[in-house]
Amino acid sequence: MALKVNERVFPGVAAVLGAVFACLFVLCLAGPIWAAPAWAGPQALLISSYHPGFPTFFRQIEGIESVLDPAGVDLDVEYMDSKRFDSPEDVRAFRDMLAEKLARLPRYDIILTADDNALRFAVANRKDLFPDAPVVFFGVNDQTLAHAQGNDDNFTGVIEAVSMEGTLRTIFRLQPKVRSVYAVVDGTTSGGADLLTYLSKRPLFPDRKLAVLSLTDLTWAGLAGRTRALGPEDAILLLSAYRDAAGEPVDFEEGLRRILGNTEVPVYDLWEHGLGLGAVGGKIVSHFEQGRRAARMALDILRGTPVRDIPVVEGTEANRYVFDYRVLSRFHLDPDDLPAGSRILNRPDSVWRAHKFGLSLGLGTVVVLAVLVFLLLAYVSRLRRARIGLRESEERLQMSLEATSDGLWDWSMDSEKVYFSPGYFTMLGYEPGAFPPAYESWLELLHPDDRDRAVDVVTAHVLSGEEFRTEFRLRNRDGGWTWVMARGKTIEWARDGHPLRVVGTHTDITDRKLFEERLVRAKEAAEAANRVKDEFIANISHEVRTPLNGVMGMLQLMQTSGLNDEQRDYVDTALHSSRNLLRVLNDLLDFSKIQAGKLDIREAPFDLAGLVEESLDFFKLQAGGKDLELRADIDPSARKSYLGDAGRIRQILFNLVGNAVKFTDRGTISVEACELWHSRPGRKRLLFTVRDTGIGIAEKDLSRIFAPFSQVDGSLTRTYQGTGLGLPIVRKLVDLMGGNCEVESEPGKGTAIRFILVVGEHAGAADAADAAPGTAECRPLRLLLVEDERVNRVMARRLLERMGHTVVEAENGQECLTLLRDHPFDAVLMDVQMPLLNGLDATHAIRIAREFSHVATIPIIGLSAHAARQDRNRALEAGMNEYLVKPFEKADLERALRKVVFII
Repeated sequence: MALKVNERVFPGVAAVLGAVFACLFVLCLAGPIWAAPAWAGPQALLISSYHPGFPTFFRQIEGIESVLDPAGVDLDVEYMDSKRFDSPEDVRAFRDMLAEKLARLPRYDIILTADDNALRFAVANRKDLFPDAPVVFFGVNDQTLAHAQGNDDNFTGVIEAVSMEGTLRTIFRLQPKVRSVYAVVDGTTSGGADLLTYLSKRPLFPDRKLAVLSLTDLTWAGLAGRTRALGPEDAILLLSAYRDAAGEPVDFEEGLRRILGNTEVPVYDLWEHGLGLGAVGGKIVSHFEQGRRAARMALDILRGTPVRDIPVVEGTEANRYVFDYRVLSRFHLDPDDLPAGSRILNRPDSVWRAHKFGLSLGLGTVVVLAVLVFLLLAYVSRLRRARIGLRESEERLQMSLEATSDGLWDWSMDSEKVYFSPGYFTMLGYEPGAFPPAYESWLELLHPDDRDRAVDVVTAHVLSGEEFRTEFRLRNRDGGWTWVMARGKTIEWARDGHPLRVVGTHTDITDRKLFEERLVRAKEAAEAANRVKDEFIANISHEVRTPLNGVMGMLQLMQTSGLNDEQRDYVDTALHSSRNLLRVLNDLLDFSKIQAGKLDIREAPFDLAGLVEESLDFFKLQAGGKDLELRADIDPSARKSYLGDAGRIRQILFNLVGNAVKFTDRGTISVEACELWHSRPGRKRLLFTVRDTGIGIAEKDLSRIFAPFSQVDGSLTRTYQGTGLGLPIVRKLVDLMGGNCEVESEPGKGTAIRFILVVGEHAGAADAADAAPGTAECRPLRLLLVEDERVNRVMARRLLERMGHTVVEAENGQECLTLLRDHPFDAVLMDVQMPLLNGLDATHAIRIAREFSHVATIPIIGLSAHAARQDRNRALEAGMNEYLVKPFEKADLERALRKVVFII
């Protein structure tokens, strides 16, 4: 298809040039045209702590009016004059006067306050004077007061804070020889606040002296004597000078004049009103900028933005570096040494600065004209080259269509004619021209299952003009199906918006589709294998836990019998080894849950100090065998209750302390904990450190200690055994609890592992049911033990009898129900997996069957070797009150009974 070129290009270019010249003429002659205010009539009231003669007042007003005047907001001002009249009687008189005015005037839409006293006045009297009006403050030095208002939905504003550090660094940059800076300050409240800021910067400049000349101790004459004695290695920083030790008051200009008249060293300033009076400058507080920012906040509120959505602006954000060129020249200070972006006042104007606008406009006009002439010449040249290139492009296009494996189609919708490129036919195995070039040919080739969807996609995108991409199957010459990805777009439209021409391509994606199908099958096979692995681990865990429960139970029974020291050592060692085996089982289960994304975190109250002590107690036997000291160092801030998953935190500590004991032969193992701040209300961060004096870890091995099944020493002759799952589980648990962990270690000197967890605040004490066993005695109970496995039944019965309880046995759920019909019991210990009637069904019958209504609320403790969270949930949903995972400790059994029977 040939490209049609518009031969009438030059008249169009002339029209464009004419329009451009007309615009330039208008820009040269027309002045700025301001839009009318968005609305008329809003009323604003400014309550100023100052009086009109105060040096900052008019700069603040200029900043406010630069925003409010163009918006059509009327501004009234009331002066407290609290710098001169600040007694409670003066404040009450101002309040009475303002109340009288407000009673006669229309309601103000918004209130602005300038300086600390005006904000305090607004906070104290807002409910009485202007209860419905939002308040925007600025010029406030008391940051505590200002931030406190940020919590009120009716207050926001701009804090005023001096840029002390920036000004000091500028002094030492401009005058490298200065060794001492003398701050002049008086006894005013704002002066005292700035003095504290000044003194706090001393550690930043250890090789400089930051001294003070205080008018609380000096008269004006005394200050003059001190400043006259200063030399070339000194500078003065003016903080505040309104009243001397004798009580003589002066205004700002007079105070600055007295200082400048009695010194030969530069005087730097932190305030906008000191510029132009002889001060060098500095990073100044711009009262104009503060007024402007406060007015913009007020305007946003008037336009509907809620006050709570406008945050308080920190003071230093409104500060700028500003300096007086005349003072810089007087003291031979180089303006090139000033901080980047500094503003310099009173700099002599150059020709460029004097006629900047006119020169810029003229230069811009010349540049625009030159560019237009260049573009015109370039356009003519390009048009000539385009005609030549068009023929070459058509030739290359034809060769590309013949060579490519993609099929090109061009659909003229008004004539229903379609062009199919040779590659379109050969992609499907046909000879070019094997079927008619028509829309119906494409429809006949479409797979029946894909036809409706493909037609809908093409029709919708053709009408909208958007580029489309879809996939479908087309019948090939062999009778099979070829997967095709179609792309297309409407490129020509009628005047009424009807699409006329659509072009696009077809690409063979059969190989990709076959590959995707193989990937899906491989993924399904991997998921099936993973499910088999999880089921295998769960079954192995159950089958090992059941006999292990009997072993651990019998060992605990032996501990309570009369053993000599040697026998007791044997029993303790066997019990410890059983517990280590249980840890391996738990790690395998947890790692399987982590891989499946099923490891849950729950929140419940727990006592942090008790949890840490309990974790250390578990390792006393091992530590005693190595003569190691176990130590808990809990910061007072963390000796309280929190909301979190105590079991998972205990698991983290068990893994880390267990590793520390394993790899430490002498010295100390400590667990440290403290509380850290969290940005979310009601949440806290807990920082734990597990520190040992063991063998340490080489730096090259630190990167892989958290990898699953990884050992630093993986040889067959390694000294320390383990599965390599402990630390990977620790990292995942820490991640799930919103924290992170890091390792610090040095070979031969020990290891410190730190981790942070996010927990909830808890006002009360930890759940009494989680308290350590043995802290209180429970009364003897009559218990029904339902357990089909004989060893476990004997072990559980002996443990319960050693606790002082009476036990009746049943071998399955059916016997349990028979005994419950006619015999009273205080609680039931129910195995879950049993023949005839399992524990879940038996529990369900007890809870809902009418014949068991007399025992429907009896406490039931589930016993099972299934340790997954879903197993526990199923037991609780069936009606069980508590769930113990086999093998369980005697302490676990006591705690469970105490919890469900509520006897202490």
